[in-house]
Amino acid sequence: MMPYFSDNAVISQNTINQLISENFLTVKGAALFLPRGNGSPGPRVSQRHNKHAGDLQQHLQAMFTLLRPEDNIRLAVRLESAFQSCMRYIVVVSTNGRQDTEESIVLGMDFNTKDSSSCTLGLVLPLWSDTLIHLDGDGGFSVSTVNRVHVFKPVSVQAMWSSLQSLHKACEVARCHNYYPGSLFLTWISYYESRVSSDQVCINEWNAMQDVQSHRADSPVLFTDVPTERERTERLIKTKLREIMMQKDLENITSKEIRTELEMQMVCNLREFKEYIDNEMIVILGQMDSPTEIFEHVFLAVRLESAFQSCMRYIVVVSTNGRQDTEESIVLGMDFNTKDRE
Repeated sequence: MMPYFSDNAVISQNTINQLISENFLTVKGAALFLPRGNGSPGPRVSQRHNKHAGDLQQHLQAMFTLLRPEDNIRLAVRLESAFQSCMRYIVVVSTNGRQDTEESIVLGMDFNTKDSSSCTLGLVLPLWSDTLIHLDGDGGFSVSTVNRVHVFKPVSVQAMWSSLQSLHKACEVARCHNYYPGSLFLTWISYYESRVSSDQVCINEWNAMQDVQSHRADSPVLFTDVPTERERTERLIKTKLREIMMQKDLENITSKEIRTELEMQMVCNLREFKEYIDNEMIVILGQMDSPTEIFEHVFLAVRLESAFQSCMRYIVVVSTNGRQDTEESIVLGMDFNTKDRE
């Protein structure tokens, strides 16, 4: 069913059809829009688009009706909900701001039922320069900025991976240009804040907070040469986790289900390792992700999180034909000091 378009709609139906027809990658519960001119191979885009674009494509059409004409959806990810009949998405929306730089916000959109042809806004979250993203150790992640913290749980591991990639990219731009409250940045957010109209029960779910736990500091390590019981367990977790993720369809399984499978194989409760498991899961996903072609024979395999805020770290794969006329590859680790760009 197509959503109803009035004469004074924010975006016309023809415009929405054009936006939907543009290339976007889909996995279960997530759509990642590709910029024009992207070098991704056409057949792969079409294959993944057709596989998962059923309900999601209809929901995307409804989402576009809430946007201003100058705004673009970068990512839409379906989240778990406490109410089975409801469907909710986080949507990363970007636009060209007053300072001629890309600005991004996160919108929470609610569908009353799976077949709803319209949606409402339940959350508006600006991505300022202080925005931090943390894995919660239970199949989701939190986004904190200024005095706000919101927790999101995507419906699959692959959807979470897409979410983290898109949000980290948007936050990097915000930090680079120092977006802060009260500035001329993100002034357009008021348009969406005035249009929050979801039911109160939906708004409450967007604002739900996990229980805050306090932990005492660990005791000092006296014998560093001997692996602790925790270290031995973490090594086993890493090995088992990789085996499980290589065997499972990551577009149809949540990180919580992977942890349950891991506990069954290791025959123990891994509650205290939840955060470690989620972090390792993201590392493994990055290693499994397809490389992006930069130039001929040069591929960006994955961007790594650096321990230093002023440093960006990448793995680059360079391929060439060897003496035996077979393709050979070398892996280069590259660090870039972001201060050099200023």
